Amino acid sequence: MNKNLGFVERLRWRLKTIEHKVQQYRQTTNETIVADTEYGKVRGLKRLSMYDVPYFSFEGIPYAQPPVGELRFRAPQRPTPWEGERDCSQARDKSVQVQFVLDKVEGSEDCLYLNVYTNNVTPDKPRPVMVWIHGGGFIVGEANRDWYGPDYFIKEDVVLVTIQYRLGALGFLSLKSPELNVPGNAGLKDQVMALKWIKNNCANFGGDPNCITVFGESAGAASTHYMMITDQTQGLFHRGILQSGSAIAPWAYNGDITHNPYRIAKLAGYKGEDKDKDVLEFLQNVKAKDLIRVEENVLTLEDRTNKIMFAFGPSLEPYTTPDCVVPKAPIEMMKTAWSNTIPMLIGNTSYEGLLWLPEIKMLPQTVKQVDAGTPFIPRELLATEPSKEAIELWGSKIRDAHRTGDAATADNYMDVCSLFYFVFPALRVVHSRHAHAAGAPVYFYRYDFDSEEIIYPYRLMRFGRGVKGVSHADDLGYQFSSLLARRLPKDSREYRNIERTIGIWTQFAATGNPYSEKINGMDTLTWDPVRKSDEVFKCLNISDELKHIELPEWPKLKVWQSLYADNKQLLF
Repeated sequence: MNKNLGFVERLRWRLKTIEHKVQQYRQTTNETIVADTEYGKVRGLKRLSMYDVPYFSFEGIPYAQPPVGELRFRAPQRPTPWEGERDCSQARDKSVQVQFVLDKVEGSEDCLYLNVYTNNVTPDKPRPVMVWIHGGGFIVGEANRDWYGPDYFIKEDVVLVTIQYRLGALGFLSLKSPELNVPGNAGLKDQVMALKWIKNNCANFGGDPNCITVFGESAGAASTHYMMITDQTQGLFHRGILQSGSAIAPWAYNGDITHNPYRIAKLAGYKGEDKDKDVLEFLQNVKAKDLIRVEENVLTLEDRTNKIMFAFGPSLEPYTTPDCVVPKAPIEMMKTAWSNTIPMLIGNTSYEGLLWLPEIKMLPQTVKQVDAGTPFIPRELLATEPSKEAIELWGSKIRDAHRTGDAATADNYMDVCSLFYFVFPALRVVHSRHAHAAGAPVYFYRYDFDSEEIIYPYRLMRFGRGVKGVSHADDLGYQFSSLLARRLPKDSREYRNIERTIGIWTQFAATGNPYSEKINGMDTLTWDPVRKSDEVFKCLNISDELKHIELPEWPKLKVWQSLYADNKQLLF
């Protein structure tokens, strides 16, 4: 990920931010609406989407107490009830983070809020509820209209809820000492509490508490997967959608991270010894923005060589508490997960690895890792203490699967990244479902629609203007309005793709099956769940046309799978 954007791009962003604020103001009406919640009444607003569809917006509803003071780093607590009507007409601050375009620390520790959007608060029949968990590597992201506007979903008969959770060290710091009660994963525990709130309150907004779908992209998909495999959420939702991420992706689980609090404390000015109690006392008194600013320096060169991407993220909790979300490795949790009885939709974009383009531009020698192959050997295989010969064999398999000539190219490197970080973990999730969730369907998609008519903000992060290919996060531009979105002609290919994407996602939310012949282009095909008996797994390829095809990455996926030939128990 890269923050070194040029002056023109930063200026453009500032102008877009102002333009978006003006546009949002114009699309706000004076009509207010009040809904009940278990903690008190909330007052929302009627707004208009960019396509002039009226809808009701409740923003900044607290689902937990502000996690400040003694509650910093700790599991969330239920909110304090209030008297009268609470103003929920405007979004609240996002979690503290470094804004990637302007490279400045923004947000607030007081960030545990959610937003509810629907076009009818009192429908004749309760509506499917769709809960969005944002991505951003567990270090950036928000739930608000600048990034995740409801304009496209709001045409449909659903209730859309977007949630915020703590990020970075504030959300994922983990200490070994049980008496301090900071085992980690506070950010995931925030999500659990938000889901409990949604289950208990969605009916007051026209939602069906017995038809809730959780979906997310990247770290949001990994979060969705964690919500599917932790016992804490049993019965809270009924379907899951994983877009470009899972709990077993190499970036989504770091095992034991209890060594990192001392590192970040030292970077923030701590002079004491490595004692949990003293480290915690220091960290609870550092300004949140100062803490987040030094966070990117916590990882060592060795960590980065080992493909550890984030110092603070989901981790193994060193002891169990009543709130424990990750008591053992996700690969083990998947085997007995309560969600093995519910439908899953899972997929990727067709060229996830374009996200690594800035890294290649800064460090062209990075591509040589493909020539060796060994830097991409999965961590759990290296933990088996393999022989030198085994390591060389695995490395050569990876190299030969991806290198197209005598020496590795940038495209070869990005292709490896696509498989290593996203597509291969998704395949392992499907295998696990086949082994342990035999009765529940899993549908696979591949997002392959490319356009620059509307771009999503993450495209700037990867220097994506003018770069062909459907990268990580490009699909978000067709699900959510953002400050880079604009109104499109309804006969454009992009608008048609928005309608089709929203159709697939809402159909799955309503029924647990993403297929409907009413969706433009689906009437001529069938889309069956992936079956264990399939010799080649098939996916719905979402491009200008919809096609049910054999997964194009299948030959490479078979090579990655073969690395586990002697360690099959580690695969799923």
